[in-house]
Amino acid sequence: MAIPNSFDILQAVIEATPDAIFVKDLEGRYVLVNEAAARFLGRRPADIVGKNDFELYPEETARRFVADDRQVLATGRAQSFEGVATSAYGTQAYLVTKGVYRDTDGEIRGLYGISHDITELREAQETLEHTRQALFRAQKMEAVGQLTGGIAHDFNNILVVILGNLELLKMHLRDDLHAHELIDPVMRATERGQELIAQLLAFSRGRQLHPEPVDVNALVESIVRLLGRTLGSTITISTATSPDAGVALVDAAALEAAIVNIAVNARDAMTPHGGTLTIRTQRVDITAPETDVDLVAGAYTLLAIEDTGCGMPAEVASRVFEPFFTTKSGHGGTGLGLSMVYGFAKQSGGAVTIDSSPGRGTTVRLLLPRATGEWKPRGAAATAAGHAVVSRTILVVEDEAAVRTTVRRQLESLGHHVLVADAAADALDIVRTQTPIDILLTDVVLGSDMNGVDLAAAVRSMRPALPVIFMSGYAAVPDAAERIRAAGAPFLPKPATLAQLEQAVNAVCPTP
Repeated sequence: MAIPNSFDILQAVIEATPDAIFVKDLEGRYVLVNEAAARFLGRRPADIVGKNDFELYPEETARRFVADDRQVLATGRAQSFEGVATSAYGTQAYLVTKGVYRDTDGEIRGLYGISHDITELREAQETLEHTRQALFRAQKMEAVGQLTGGIAHDFNNILVVILGNLELLKMHLRDDLHAHELIDPVMRATERGQELIAQLLAFSRGRQLHPEPVDVNALVESIVRLLGRTLGSTITISTATSPDAGVALVDAAALEAAIVNIAVNARDAMTPHGGTLTIRTQRVDITAPETDVDLVAGAYTLLAIEDTGCGMPAEVASRVFEPFFTTKSGHGGTGLGLSMVYGFAKQSGGAVTIDSSPGRGTTVRLLLPRATGEWKPRGAAATAAGHAVVSRTILVVEDEAAVRTTVRRQLESLGHHVLVADAAADALDIVRTQTPIDILLTDVVLGSDMNGVDLAAAVRSMRPALPVIFMSGYAAVPDAAERIRAAGAPFLPKPATLAQLEQAVNAVCPTP
């Protein structure tokens, strides 16, 4: 049996390897090229031998190869280089090791190279880094959301005491005009604080939403008229709505607020010269989970709002959804508008993204889940106030003493008899005593082991027909919105005014 010589063995190995192997002389001409190297150029090895890099590659790639060659030849040591090469056949990320070859006297006669295709590896690394950054952003926003939600809860309890007692004080001083002049500005400031807290709650996804089927195109059409007055004459508004945009399952009022917030930011970006605001809608089908925006596969309605404003650099655009981050100086903004949009989108089961660059405007895209199948209308809404007062016995469950006292006084001022409990266990004891109770009014978040939603379920297991009203400044209870809606009970956001309390009572116990 004949044994192949060493040259034949070496040649077979060179041709069999999937890595590109080449040899160049001191003039930079190829003297040996294997099939893998020739394949990237879309040529045969024989067509490459004798040619230099400038005859084979685009100038940028050729210059990089030549510079690397000179560095290796100057040092006489093997070195590795990483980059992206382009040929007429395509583009490839590579990791190449180049070294010199010498004659028997030790003189350098040229160089060799072994290049490995790392295109897939680099793409995998970029995907991993992209996923890591998306996870970091999501974790940061989640942490900030939990912090702002907790702050909002505490401030809402403070506002309950302030606003509730101001209303009661105004009632007691009904004929004192001077007192009203002092009280009214404080009430307006309190209401402004309530608005800011509502925006914090929207970001932290702690605001109570009432999702229902919403025709997005119809909503856009109606809100454009409002925007025309809000944005001013220098802004031209256009729409490009698609018939397949369909019906989204969202809170209509929250969606309108989100659109207005985005539009106002767009107006400020186009000030003072004005520009065009374009609102587009269409259907989007996501076939696989989207890690970057944390979306499950399914059908969504896309609502995109595009402006021709100044745009933002990437480092600014990456932070616009953070609460209190603003590019407006002075008193131009609170930095809560877009954070509210972010919270609304996430709480609705959708997502929001932003695309912006200096001088090219900004596009904000809202992806909203589409309504499918049958959807049960939300629970009975509060009816108008002003009916004749019928005294009810109301059990108020609230763990904050000052809030509990304020709500009790508010209800008593409306003519109701009020029982109070500071925990779910105490409330259940009162119910078990068969004390006549007409309504249970409970905070959603209680300091005890049982939250308000669980308490309502336990009470109704004993008294199935007992009407329930929920109240909260931050409904940080899993599935609270769905369970409250299923209970068919009104929800009062803290702080609740006298009129709102009266409306809720009338809703669950209509006057005869």
